[in-house]
Amino acid sequence: HSHMYQVHRDRIWGFSDYFAQMKPEGKDFAHVLYGFDDVGLISDRTYEALSKWPDLVGIYNVGGANGAVLSVLRKHPRGKHVSFVGHELTENTEAALRDGSMSVVLDQMPEAQARRSIDMVLSRLGLLAVLVEQSPIRFVTITPENI
Repeated sequence: HSHMYQVHRDRIWGFSDYFAQMKPEGKDFAHVLYGFDDVGLISDRTYEALSKWPDLVGIYNVGGANGAVLSVLRKHPRGKHVSFVGHELTENTEAALRDGSMSVVLDQMPEAQARRSIDMVLSRLGLLAVLVEQSPIRFVTITPENI
């Protein structure tokens, strides 16, 4: 597969644009590290980032391998002082929200997306008699407070 999906690029651009527009005092969007959804590489880069930048306050993982980031955050002495944002609510990310290892999960409701895709295919094949919903499937922001 591609080493970086367009949606991952869009997430980085959106995050960068937010920081450029909002200019949170004392906070800079300073580094982008590429892990290409590779667990080992992401683990290494997360550990290096925590060690290299003592003022690092947050990590936003736009791709896969949340477990690799979480593993490092749970083991590194600075890990509990870093906010972590990632995608997709899974058993692993739910547990991380509950234990404080993760701050926010942006869930894109993949089950709803899959269902919509199947419904669209069935409709195109004439195997589904009802009109397929066309409105966007919204993502859900999940925090420890609303899990």
